[in-house]
Parts: sequence; structure tokens; C-alpha cells
Amino acid sequence: FPAVPKPIIAAINGACAGLGMVMALYAIAELIEAKAADRARNAIQGLIELAPDQSDVRQDDGSWRTVPSKEVLLGAVVRIRPGERVPLDGVVTEGNSSVNQAPVTGESIPVDKTTGDTVFAGTINETAELQFRVTAAASDTTLARIIHAVEEAQQTRAPTHVNTQSSIA
Repeated sequence: FPAVPKPIIAAINGACAGLGMVMALYAIAELIEAKAADRARNAIQGLIELAPDQSDVRQDDGSWRTVPSKEVLLGAVVRIRPGERVPLDGVVTEGNSSVNQAPVTGESIPVDKTTGDTVFAGTINETAELQFRVTAAASDTTLARIIHAVEEAQQTRAPTHVNTQSSIA
């Protein structure tokens, strides 16, 4: 075989080193993406667990019955005691209490709620019993819409990521 000039060998070595660096950076980016996806899945699971599965619903005779939150009809009156999480979105019809909205809105200070105020599924009733009229089904609460938005965002990729994927393939 004829001798290969040293500049050509150096160029080939440089190209291989550059290609190796690109492959290593790509592998690191894939690991970071997988970690972020795991974190998002855990966040979604945490959001799902915020709203209780059961609700205390006032019956026509004035008694209270515990039913699955997903079966509560719009307009039904639900009771929440101090320390309980709000199961559905609604408007307060009776009572005065502080509600910790941090799990849903991020507000650091509890908000006082009284007749006519809105309560959100997943928030925490703190000081007194509240009764509220349900304004959204379990699948359409503010919390459910947040979960849906996070799931959609997790499934879509940034345009630059898609372009990079197609360039490499």
C-alpha cells in the first residue's frame, strides 16, 4: 500500500474525534431527556393524587352520602371538613374557612373562602366546614385540565429537537 500523507491521517483522526464528541453529547442529551420525562410522569402522578376519590354529597332528604367523586353531578352540594382536600371545583354555598391553594395555584398563603367564592379540586380546606355547589365534573376540574396540559406537553417535542432527530437519522 502507498504511504498516506500525515495531513490526511490527522484530518481523519480529527473527524473521528469530532464525530465521537457529537455522539457523546447526543447520548448525554438523551439521558437528560429521559430523566426529565420521568420527573414529569412523577409530577403528573402527584397531581392525580391531589383530588380525593370520594365526596360527601347532600341528598334530597338533607342527609350526607359518600360517593365516588367522578359520579357527582353538576349542581350537587358537597361538604368538606377541616383538613380535607376539595374533591371538585365549585362555589361555596355555606361556611367560612381558609383554603390552602398552594397545591394547585402555588399561592403560599391560605385564602379565606366564604359564600360565593370559588374552590378548586386538590386544594386543602383548613379551618372550618364548607359546603359548595359543584361547577365542574371530575374530568373537567381546573386540576384535571392542568394534568391534561402537562401530559400533552410531555408528548410533544420542541421543533429543534425534531429537526435534530431527522438530521441524524
